[in-house]
Amino acid sequence: MLVSNLKDFTHHTWVDKALVYIFSIGAIIIGFVMYYRSKNSSSYTDVHVKDLGFLIKEQDAILIDVRTPKEIAAGVIGQPLEIELGLGMKEKFKSLDKNKKYILYCRSGRRSVTASKIMAGLGFSDVNNLVGGYIAWKNGE
Repeated sequence: MLVSNLKDFTHHTWVDKALVYIFSIGAIIIGFVMYYRSKNSSSYTDVHVKDLGFLIKEQDAILIDVRTPKEIAAGVIGQPLEIELGLGMKEKFKSLDKNKKYILYCRSGRRSVTASKIMAGLGFSDVNNLVGGYIAWKNGE
């Protein structure tokens, strides 16, 4: 009977240890996944034309126009940085201060969503997309 109890004890102890290891490894994996997601977040905020003046004047937001040079020649909002969506964009973003507030826009707001995701993914803390883009601004929407 003592041998039987000893085997049960040894068996349960081994199972308990295995479960502790499995749960520990699982917790470590979940921790890494959560950390990785937080570092590679592509979070940005949509802003509207009605908020643009306040964000630029009161919160020192910097405008970034991601349109083509031909589109930019037709008109811009304020005095934006001109960083066309495409090759070299990430390198230009990397030269900017990651702690400042940025508002990205394009013609209609679609390309600037892509650019906003890229910028946020690079670790910028305050990235904003102008809903409706230059068209919305020009129409006063």
